[in-house]
Amino acid sequence: MLWKKKEEKVLEPVDIKTGIYLLQKQIEIAKQLLDKQPVKSKDHESWNNKTHEYLIRIYDERSPNIDTIVKASGDAPVWLFMPDDAAANYEASCLENKMQKLEECVVALKRKAREAQIS
Repeated sequence: MLWKKKEEKVLEPVDIKTGIYLLQKQIEIAKQLLDKQPVKSKDHESWNNKTHEYLIRIYDERSPNIDTIVKASGDAPVWLFMPDDAAANYEASCLENKMQKLEECVVALKRKAREAQIS
């Protein structure tokens, strides 16, 4: 049996203004998830996947910014058989950390946009 090669989705790059908008949108979604704690791991994973997609469109697939943000604080609980409340707190903490990193990206993109206008 022949296996079909999985089609790779080509992500179109975006301009700085659009990149800022996309990251701010993800920050708002993260805040909403944190307001409805406990953060469900499937919601966090979905948010992470969308963030990963946006970061590729903003920075390029080879950018270290992608792993720095998407894999911040790890993707799995810290220890095996972690109690549910500790796991929920860890999930929320990871999301807060990633959200903070996205906010730093927004600041950097805004600075880059200002510098581009000056030049």
